[in-house]
Amino acid sequence: MQLGSRNLAIQDATLRVLIRELGDECGRVIELIHQLQLPGLKDTQKADILAELIASSIHLNSHCDQSFQDSLSDELEQLSNETLLGSDDLENGAN
Repeated sequence: MQLGSRNLAIQDATLRVLIRELGDECGRVIELIHQLQLPGLKDTQKADILAELIASSIHLNSHCDQSFQDSLSDELEQLSNETLLGSDDLENGAN
């Protein structure tokens, strides 16, 4: 499951790629969980799915590091600043 070419409303290009990759990996985890819900799985099938789930969880853990969190925070701060500037402009224009 991939996000494909849908636009993300994120200004920073690197963060946009990281979020897209995060979404893809989360989709993969959901697929694996659905596979575990299938009836009649053999132990070898379960082992393969669980091994892939471990790999995905490691990838998610490494993906969501402090740098990623800082990038999200920067994007949020930038959005907050733009929102505040926009409201100031409206107040100044009204005077």
